[in-house]
Amino acid sequence: MGAKRWGAWIVAATIALGAVLGESPAKATPADDLSAQISTYLATQDGDYTVSVHEMGAGGTSVGLSEHARIEPASVIKLFYAWAALRRVDLGSLRLNQVMANGLTWDRCLRLMISLSDNNCSADIRIALGNRTLNSLFAASGYPDTYIRLTSGGAYNGKRSSAADTALLLTRLEEGTLLSPASTTYFHQLLKDQVWRTRINVGVPTGVRVENKTGELWVTSGMTESDAAIVRGPHSTYVLTVYGRDDATKAAIAGVSRIVYEFLQGELVTTPAAFPSYQFRANVSMPVRATKGGRILYRVPVGSLVKAYYSERNWVLVKQRGKAKGWVKYQHLTLRSEYRWQ
Repeated sequence: MGAKRWGAWIVAATIALGAVLGESPAKATPADDLSAQISTYLATQDGDYTVSVHEMGAGGTSVGLSEHARIEPASVIKLFYAWAALRRVDLGSLRLNQVMANGLTWDRCLRLMISLSDNNCSADIRIALGNRTLNSLFAASGYPDTYIRLTSGGAYNGKRSSAADTALLLTRLEEGTLLSPASTTYFHQLLKDQVWRTRINVGVPTGVRVENKTGELWVTSGMTESDAAIVRGPHSTYVLTVYGRDDATKAAIAGVSRIVYEFLQGELVTTPAAFPSYQFRANVSMPVRATKGGRILYRVPVGSLVKAYYSERNWVLVKQRGKAKGWVKYQHLTLRSEYRWQ
């Protein structure tokens, strides 16, 4: 039975059993109410979802729907790679300005991996840290559902995580127990600069800060969609992680986000947050090339808006309005003010 059906089924079964035994149903807690709302909503959506909610502070509401299910996390796994790298920085065995085998610094690759979800830098960072070393670190640090899948010969064969593990990582980050103060600030900034904002971000009102990392991946069972975030509401801060599979949708995750926000903050989302599709400005007069380092298609004047699609290490596939897609250097792009949290 999928996660989206469990909540409603358990509530109904509990009430029925109480009636048979002649017992009055137990008084619902806020967590029960929120869990029921999420379950009822997800029962109407395509896909299968696991959810973890943790409201910060004493007495905060926490909810888990199949939150320990070990599933494909898509690019949200990059949160764990970033943490592992910054942990080594804190231990003194790595410097952010140190050059990797790919010719980029750790700082540049970390920024690309989180802000644009760069898969090349993600693989470079994972390989540099070591698959088995990462698995040992995850297990020893209290993330039992998170691991890199390896073949019998030790080769990379995918990854798994859970909503619970991911929520715990972000909760520790917010509490300041995950990393040193300097690395904590750095990690928060990586999340603030993340540009894919069509899931948890759009389920909250305009102006509410959401530090998040999204993921999307097509597998044989259908589309996976995921998002994990620290949401700074007007009345409380909370961590929300949603993993979706079997043709999950961004809209369903946004719907969960809205339910959680309205429940925890006690106010309706009347004006959902929205972000322009063109995320960057050119900070120089930059050439747009047909291939990475190839012939120039056209030049973008300084200050012009461009839309980013994805990156491959230091090259970003973009387009200027009305022009063809092409490749530019990452350092020639500046995040628009609409994407900058104050």
